[in-house]
Amino acid sequence: MATGRRFEVEPPLSDIVKHLYAMQTAADELPVIHHLSPHYEMMLTFNFGAPVNISFAGESLGVQQIDKIGILGPLRKMLNYEMGPDGDLLVVIFNLDGFYRLFQAPVDELNGEQLHHHLITAGYEELWQILYRTTSMEERIQILSDYIVTFMHDAEDAARPLLQGADYFNDPLIQPAKAIAADADLSERSIQLRFKKYVGYSPKEMLRFLRFKQVIHRIENTPGKEIDWYDLIHDFGYHDQSHLIKDFHHFLGTTPEIFIKQIAGKEFCTTGPGKHYS
Repeated sequence: MATGRRFEVEPPLSDIVKHLYAMQTAADELPVIHHLSPHYEMMLTFNFGAPVNISFAGESLGVQQIDKIGILGPLRKMLNYEMGPDGDLLVVIFNLDGFYRLFQAPVDELNGEQLHHHLITAGYEELWQILYRTTSMEERIQILSDYIVTFMHDAEDAARPLLQGADYFNDPLIQPAKAIAADADLSERSIQLRFKKYVGYSPKEMLRFLRFKQVIHRIENTPGKEIDWYDLIHDFGYHDQSHLIKDFHHFLGTTPEIFIKQIAGKEFCTTGPGKHYS
């Protein structure tokens, strides 16, 4: 069985990194397909085992592989990945503008459904070699943390209004882009463009996702009970059943019924609350 461990981080690393996550499997482990819920964050993955087959939403595995280093995101669709024997992954999950502050790459230029090989430099390949030779997970975590802190950049002034106003997303009565724009004395369009540059999505996209995440949370916390779809539609502000089904297809690539029967409660993982968004 795969063993997963989440590692919390302290400042200054926590300014740009949400947490680190390690997953390892035994030598006699049979291949198992895991599913990671969308979370719109960027991920930097170090793989020390066999290449890991990945796909997104309803796609079949095998089109893409994480060999040694994989950069993924923003994760708009469910990620499917296959862990086999002697699996050994170490993943960095970034906060809002954290990825930009490390890689200095506008996130809106990245396709969330493919690996970003062009961002992997010689420095990261050398880091992989060092981490691969390090057998202690705690030492790996420390080496990786030190590397990121050494090369991370300060937050740009243009990103600060987004960070300062991120809590607006947790209030359903507020339009975040409009509120942030008013606080910063900027146009709403300027805020939308800055969101896309630094985090890769629009405020409207994030609000849609946060609502869907609440639906998934409700389903996961209703084990063994019949799901009342009309309650979900009413409680989370969907227009009708087709509107809810559309979001299941959009984020997970499947229907609500298939999700409940084949995915939920099995090898399906949702991320915990982030630094800014619940």
